[in-house]
Amino acid sequence: MTNMHSPLHHIEVPASVAAAGVVMREDKYRGHLNLRGNPQDEAFTSAVAKTLGVALPTTPNSSAENGTTRVYWLCPNEWLLLVAEGTQGQVEADLRAALADQHIAITDLSSGQTLVNLSGANIDELMLKSAVYDCHPSNFPVGKVVQTTFAKTGAVMYKCADGSFDLVIRRSFSDYFFLWVADASEEYGLQVV
Repeated sequence: MTNMHSPLHHIEVPASVAAAGVVMREDKYRGHLNLRGNPQDEAFTSAVAKTLGVALPTTPNSSAENGTTRVYWLCPNEWLLLVAEGTQGQVEADLRAALADQHIAITDLSSGQTLVNLSGANIDELMLKSAVYDCHPSNFPVGKVVQTTFAKTGAVMYKCADGSFDLVIRRSFSDYFFLWVADASEEYGLQVV
């Protein structure tokens, strides 16, 4: 059996701050699948929708979800699928079976990425000073997805319904990401849960 570790398992977490303005939570073992295919092909889109239980978003910077699976639009023929922990192998197999006659690509990125949620009373301030993309609420509505730079590292950012942000970052940048967030949120207080 594989002994899985979060990419942040060795980080020394600062003492919790009672009135933390920024809260960081890692969704450690979420499955990450990259899917490529032709969105103009009805057979492709309908097979994916039937398999995932959610239609692929085709509008730039959009997303779709069904409770267990979230799909991020990355470019006209590419999506990031975030699936429940431990299900990525089965989801990949199901997609491959449903799309057997299609020209597609599916790659399991789970071991190379992690999903971190940032929330709190000062999350907008933190995002405005950390991301290259304009994260002001008037420019970044709920459900929007962008690929951008966060603190000198690439990230896929998603605005959650509760106003928090989910960031998909590469595992190799997780230490740097954590240290940046800890430093950038020092004035607000950081709680890691």
